[in-house]
Amino acid sequence: MNFHIKNFRNYLVLTFFSLIFFWSAYSFCGNFFVNPVYDSLVKLTSPARMSEDIVVVTIDDSSINKIGRWPWKRKYYADIFEYLENIARAKTIAFDSVLVSYGEKNDDTEFFKRFSALKRVIPGVFFSKNKSHFLNKNEEQLHKIFSAKFFVNVEDKRNKEFKKASEYASSSFSLKEIIDSSQSMGSVLSFPDKDGIIRKAEHLFRYKESYYPSLALAVYKQLYPGAKFMLQEKFFKVTTEKNSFDIPVFTDKNGSFSYIKWYRSENGSYPYNTISAWKVIRSYENIKKGKPSLLDASVFTDKIVVIGATSTATRDIKSTPLKFDYPGVYIQATVIDNVLNNEFIHRSSKFQEILVLFITVIIGFLAIFYLQPLYSSILLTFLAVGYFYVCLFFLYPNNFAPDPVTPVVFIACTMLLGYGYKYFMEDARKGKVKKLIAKYVSKDIMEEILKDPDRIKLKGKRSDISILFVDIRNFTYLSEILDPEQVSELLNEYFSVLIPVIFKYSGTVNKFIGDAVMVIFGAPLENSDHPQNAVKCAFEILKKINELKVKWVLEENKPDISIGIGISSGEAFVGNVGSEERFEYSAIGNTVNVANRLEGFNKLYKTSILISESTYERVKDTVKVEEIDSVHVTQNSEPIKIFELKGLK
Repeated sequence: MNFHIKNFRNYLVLTFFSLIFFWSAYSFCGNFFVNPVYDSLVKLTSPARMSEDIVVVTIDDSSINKIGRWPWKRKYYADIFEYLENIARAKTIAFDSVLVSYGEKNDDTEFFKRFSALKRVIPGVFFSKNKSHFLNKNEEQLHKIFSAKFFVNVEDKRNKEFKKASEYASSSFSLKEIIDSSQSMGSVLSFPDKDGIIRKAEHLFRYKESYYPSLALAVYKQLYPGAKFMLQEKFFKVTTEKNSFDIPVFTDKNGSFSYIKWYRSENGSYPYNTISAWKVIRSYENIKKGKPSLLDASVFTDKIVVIGATSTATRDIKSTPLKFDYPGVYIQATVIDNVLNNEFIHRSSKFQEILVLFITVIIGFLAIFYLQPLYSSILLTFLAVGYFYVCLFFLYPNNFAPDPVTPVVFIACTMLLGYGYKYFMEDARKGKVKKLIAKYVSKDIMEEILKDPDRIKLKGKRSDISILFVDIRNFTYLSEILDPEQVSELLNEYFSVLIPVIFKYSGTVNKFIGDAVMVIFGAPLENSDHPQNAVKCAFEILKKINELKVKWVLEENKPDISIGIGISSGEAFVGNVGSEERFEYSAIGNTVNVANRLEGFNKLYKTSILISESTYERVKDTVKVEEIDSVHVTQNSEPIKIFELKGLK
């Protein structure tokens, strides 16, 4: 019962410590490892390709050098827009910028007039969670026009808590003239994580209980005017007359987001055909003057054109898994690309992540506790490496991105906990074994055994040893005249005197047979002095028992006792004897039989210690003896001389 209680307590402690340990590992990985490793795998597995449907026009450093210092007059924007829509016949034009302030009056007047004639340009708008971020002088008027023209009809099936949490508090809108003339507008807001890296995009922006599209969704809506939208916590459903698809999203307190699928070019630049804005402006000027264009307009024909700034002056530089200096215009182009091809990264839900971690831990502990350490360590190492290998070469390239690092860390933690627990349990078990050994062998022998277990051959071998039997004379009579409790008390005190003496001379207590004790000298650790140790032990046992007799008889009024000791030396089989279910360490052979018979002969010859002829030959230079007789130990054996030990020289 105590064993089961202790085991239960051990498992309870292991479980409690494991929960704390794994929770710490989970938090640590989430804060420091998951995103960086995710970024690395995304970068390694991003396909190298150039989109044929999207072209990027950049206001880069060369454009500012060619056209003039920043900010530009707005007539240059009008030149770019008119060239792309009227000359190049672009399919749609996404402008990754927000026009919120007026400039020079004449320039603005010309720009607004020219802009009002355009039908395919989609300007940007900006939203904020901060209510005081944008303060528009004509807020109500702008919102009335903005909401009437650009809201998106969405069936939002998220719960009220998520709807309320995703609400934006203010909007930049744009200039009234831009709002009046635009056919569509889209949010250019990007969402960096806590570490400043952009990994996700939001498609719908809830503002004053209405929904507005991102720049990418505005492009899609312009291309497919009849598209219908439904938003749930795990997906954003888009339906057109010819097609229907689900964009994977995850919903939290900030909104509903998709993880961006990134692309890279083969030459290490950006994955979209890029044209410098100054070339577009100069081409348009040349065409109006009847001069040759710098560009082939077909580059833009039936293409989605995204316009944005990349110059150092504009500082529209973001951090992404691909690069730490990634221009925002390419992020917008990538999200548009994702929406058009429904190619976003699927990431595991919290439930799926925890389920994988739970299964990982269970497999780990089962392997550790039921397999040999070598096999379990190999299995778990292959499991960790295999999981990471599958993520890198199969899942991430196919747009599935589970947590790449926490399961691997959990496997390592499981190994640390499991092997640590087994180590401490093994240490505790060794402590129990040590205590158990201490009951049978001396401290010196025990230390030697623990120091070098290979010296012990418990499977059995023939060894040269000495055997000592000691027995109480007339013990049966004592058992009859004393109560069982008194007998037990007497034996306990008797053995308490015997055992230290046996250990002192490196003896191994082999077994207790009632009041008799069998002792082995020279095993399990070999010792050439075992005959000398045996006779010295016998003399000291006799001395201690005589002292005990005085105490019992004179002081405690207990019965007088006498003992007999038999010693024999020679070869015997020493090792584990028994069945697979139960065995014990013992000695078998004629040497044992002789010692046992000699102990019994003490009663016949009225002696206390008898030794065999083989023992005498080895100790004759150190002991005083008297030859007693020549006896047959067994019926068919040759007679041997037996000697009574009288003293030590």
